[in-house]
Amino acid sequence: MELEGWKGKLYWFVEWITLLAVLQLLWACLTLLGLLLFGVAPATVAMFTTLRKRLQGEEDLKRLVKIYWNTYKVEFIPSNRIGMILLSVGYFLTINFHIISSFHGLLGLLLLTAFISISIFFGIIVVNIFQLYAHYDLPTLRYFAASIIFSIAYPLQMISNIVGLMILYKIYSWFPGLIPFFGVSLAALFLTWISSHIFKHERESEKRTNLPHYSAGREITS
Repeated sequence: MELEGWKGKLYWFVEWITLLAVLQLLWACLTLLGLLLFGVAPATVAMFTTLRKRLQGEEDLKRLVKIYWNTYKVEFIPSNRIGMILLSVGYFLTINFHIISSFHGLLGLLLLTAFISISIFFGIIVVNIFQLYAHYDLPTLRYFAASIIFSIAYPLQMISNIVGLMILYKIYSWFPGLIPFFGVSLAALFLTWISSHIFKHERESEKRTNLPHYSAGREITS
């Protein structure tokens, strides 16, 4: 029997809280399973994939957990290619920031401007790349270009992402006890929810125009 009224809303809320807590636990455990360095990328991809399935209507928690685990296994090596590139670029930017800080005058200003521009593009890629990876099946390097193009094509989505993440950051700073239970999963849910509207609009446009999708979506279900 389907619950209605406040009981239905309470059940819906508890269901989502439970799912987010479970996904956070899975993310932490599977990140550790991959020795942190090799675990964070597949665990993050698995989280976005699972949340995408949930927003598409999959409600069974056991099945969602199974999707998470299977995605982690299947995407362990492919997602780590992206993870290693991001880690290398992030390390490169960190080292260069310390070097650029030692320059002064016009040269220092030019280098700092270039550094900030590259860092912004890098931040955009980090925000977008895993949710795009969970939705599209592309060659590894194309995800980086797609992340930039996605933000240019949908600037309001990128602004919403930034504002939303800043709000979550403030909430976590006020209530740090939430971080171990919902730190990553709630942020991933927000990003997935924002982008899901765009992906849905794209699918509807493709159906109206009879144009093929440029890439097949990932369909790891069991």
